[in-house]
Amino acid sequence: MCGTHAQVMAAGEVSIAIRMQHATRRDVQHALWTEHSLIKTYGLRGTVHLFPARDLPMWSAALGAVPSRMGAYPEGVRLTADESRRIVEAMGAALEDAELTADELEAEIVTRVGAWAAERSVEAFTSAWPRWRLALYDAVAQGVVCFGANRGANVTWTSIRRLIPDFTPMERDEAVRGLLRAYLRAYGPSTPPWFARWVAAPKGWADDAFALL
Repeated sequence: MCGTHAQVMAAGEVSIAIRMQHATRRDVQHALWTEHSLIKTYGLRGTVHLFPARDLPMWSAALGAVPSRMGAYPEGVRLTADESRRIVEAMGAALEDAELTADELEAEIVTRVGAWAAERSVEAFTSAWPRWRLALYDAVAQGVVCFGANRGANVTWTSIRRLIPDFTPMERDEAVRGLLRAYLRAYGPSTPPWFARWVAAPKGWADDAFALL
């Protein structure tokens, strides 16, 4: 497998448990929230995934190497490189020793960088998200943020290093090679266009990834 899609958490738990002898959802939950041998974070196509903690240095660096989709947002909504950096730094400071809900994290970010980060200007489903959410993927790729345990019906975020103290993202080219090897092992044989669709990347980027091998 190349991670487990977990937008619906119960589906992610079942997806892993049915592939293991005598395992249940409870075993997957134990791996996530007690052992931290699994990590819940953003993965392929910006959706929620479960990844083995030992593979997270590869996933973070490889997905961070995929060209940014920030250009899809209009000017005034998308973040500049400096704005993203400031928000990621604020997240890291706020989550260093905490698990915070979205509202709590937003309050901490606003305290550190200003009210502009909370402007509801990002179209998302039936409502608008605050601008700081556009930096979440950068925060994941840089090894700053992952999901914490749910607090009732609310998800929380925390620092990756709270769960994996020695976490360091892999070197990018090495990580891209690792991601492509994992993809081909699970789904191959394949071609750059199919890899590009799977990872939500431009075909030229996928061509370069194949060339690395």
